[in-house]
Amino acid sequence: MQSWRGSGLHAALLGIAVCTFAVTVPANAPAAEVDEVQVGFRDGTGKDIDVALERASLERTPPERAPPTADAKYEDPDALRVTAMVPPQAAVPSLGVESLTATGTKLDRIPEIALESVTCPPLAPARFRCFATVPLRFVVDEIDRAHPVVEARSLRAEVGGAIVVLSKGRKLQTLRVAGPRNSPVGPIPRLRATLRPFVLRNVPGGGPAIGGNDAGAMAQLRTELALASAVWGQCGVTFGPAQALDVRVIDPPPPHLVAFGDDMGLPASGGEVRVRIDGREVTLNTRPRESADRAAREFAAVASRAGFMAVVSPNARIGPGAMGSVDVSLRRKSGQLASAELVNTTDSTLSVRVGAVDFSDGLQHFGDMDSMAGTLEERTLIKALDDGDPTTIELIVIPQFAGGGRIGESFIQSDLSSVRNVVLLDRAGVRARRSSLTLAHELGHVLMNVPGHPDDYGIDTPTLLMDSDASDASPFGPRRLTIDECARVVRESGPRAKIPLLVEWPLGPLKEPPRIKPARIPMRDTASPSTPVGGQ
Repeated sequence: MQSWRGSGLHAALLGIAVCTFAVTVPANAPAAEVDEVQVGFRDGTGKDIDVALERASLERTPPERAPPTADAKYEDPDALRVTAMVPPQAAVPSLGVESLTATGTKLDRIPEIALESVTCPPLAPARFRCFATVPLRFVVDEIDRAHPVVEARSLRAEVGGAIVVLSKGRKLQTLRVAGPRNSPVGPIPRLRATLRPFVLRNVPGGGPAIGGNDAGAMAQLRTELALASAVWGQCGVTFGPAQALDVRVIDPPPPHLVAFGDDMGLPASGGEVRVRIDGREVTLNTRPRESADRAAREFAAVASRAGFMAVVSPNARIGPGAMGSVDVSLRRKSGQLASAELVNTTDSTLSVRVGAVDFSDGLQHFGDMDSMAGTLEERTLIKALDDGDPTTIELIVIPQFAGGGRIGESFIQSDLSSVRNVVLLDRAGVRARRSSLTLAHELGHVLMNVPGHPDDYGIDTPTLLMDSDASDASPFGPRRLTIDECARVVRESGPRAKIPLLVEWPLGPLKEPPRIKPARIPMRDTASPSTPVGGQ
């Protein structure tokens, strides 16, 4: 920072390196005072950060004591020291640090942070003196911020925001915040996922699963989304401003889904299937050895001739199944879900069932054998909300799961089913908040495209977000993401992935981004492995 003051005039240059330049001062100008200070950032290896090209990153390690000296190296990959290089005649500056959100709002501040003398780098100008602060930790929330071991050197920050170094109210240096600077896939920029959040009512027209009323439900889920977004900022991932997300409070869907071959996927023996759709009965005649897929598509054609739209979607084969089951979602020509009722079936081997969502006994969840397809009740709920876009993530909050013991679950891409990139969360999962970070954890399964947990097949590390059983609201609870997990997210869901759930969100000016368009449930499914029939 170069500044010149004289007779009430002030000129300043903000740069990223020490350089030489000339200032012409009029002969009759009063005496001027020139201060020259270079302010920067240094990582744990002693490398100075290029603020024009590199970014700060959010803390991924639990709190630990600072290194004993300002020259000592440290292992924390995310903490940064603030450095100051001053000429012999200049006073040691008094520095403070503050963080800004992605919209430019002040988020946190350390009013004053001590400088210690350190060895200058080899290319520093002669006789300059060099100073550095303790390593500063840029953390995701107040839980990390307030731990007594690191409170004096911790600063809340968010992806897309900035770290600003100040002296007596003047800005000396700015460093933007993105993903990790070093990873197996290189520097990770700011990445954005698109979520479609829903809160289900307990019964049609009843109260929502959380929040007490519609406004409370939307506010509570946005708070949960903001927390999950902050946690995933460790990998440079954000879900955008929580207040811009279009949270919808909706009724449970009607019994619109007719499942063929559920669960075992056995072929037909031949017979008659009669289904009543919105009071109108339709009949399908099955043939011996006909597959569930063939029967489902023929039924869709029958429903289409009766004046309904039918969306056919195959499911992954479950563990004990012979083949996968196939679902047919029925809609009116207006796009609204129709109601189906199974009247009778005389086929002895082809299972035909109509799915219904009833929260009075909790949502029937999948087990180990059918996790790749989900239960009929889960599919009935999820396929009623599917937008047909595999690059979006559906988040559905329900009152409760059946049987207790489960507070969240997810469906991932690698199961090769028509149900994918979906997170189900019940009110207990929301209530758990920071003790287990259930929403952030379940989103991790989707973003990393992995069904298991690191402690299922490796060392149990309770500080990891993806730990299967840890529950602790302290900074040592399940909230950390490893650099390998961040790299996997980029490979599996990044902009170059087969199904890119994340898009790069360039760091523009610190201002409010445009609001996300409201979620829309389309009349037909065109981008997922589902086939619409009829309804022209």
